[in-house]
Amino acid sequence: MKSVSIYALTRKQNLSNLSRLECHLSERDRPLKVRAWEINSMRALVDQLEKYMPEVYRLRLFYSFQILRLGQPVRLTAKEFDLLQVKENQIVNIELKSGAVSEDAIRRQLIQNRYYLAILGRPVRSYTYISSQNRLVRLTNHDHIVEAEWEQLCAELQEKSADFSGDLEDLFQAEWYLISPLTQPERFLKK
Repeated sequence: MKSVSIYALTRKQNLSNLSRLECHLSERDRPLKVRAWEINSMRALVDQLEKYMPEVYRLRLFYSFQILRLGQPVRLTAKEFDLLQVKENQIVNIELKSGAVSEDAIRRQLIQNRYYLAILGRPVRSYTYISSQNRLVRLTNHDHIVEAEWEQLCAELQEKSADFSGDLEDLFQAEWYLISPLTQPERFLKK
């Protein structure tokens, strides 16, 4: 899966065309089922970013990336990340919500996302955008949810390190999360 221009995805078009466009840009094996509320939330996010980032059209993110969820052996479920930017020096994770969600639910989701993303060994910047409230929040280093500034998000998205340009699925292997204290005691002790 490749990163895509979220600006291009959020221009006015029908969902069927959008699904095919995203599949082509991301080089997925099959088209996603694109949800109207998610595209509307992403469009509102892009509109806000455009106020602080004149070149938002150059922004490339991984949209709707999924990895197998750990601890779910009976049924295969996936952990989904709405928007991810993976750079050499950091990762920015943005979750999209269309309606009000409790801060505790946002906090739990962002902490879980950080756990999955931490395997890459880069700082993870975690945000949630609630489009119905035009509200941007972020997860602090002390696991608190605080109001976020658009300028800070834009600065992080424009970080001067190189974007990951490969297939994102190559970075996430299940065996990296499953660590045995018997066969890998050093990794186990490092948590």
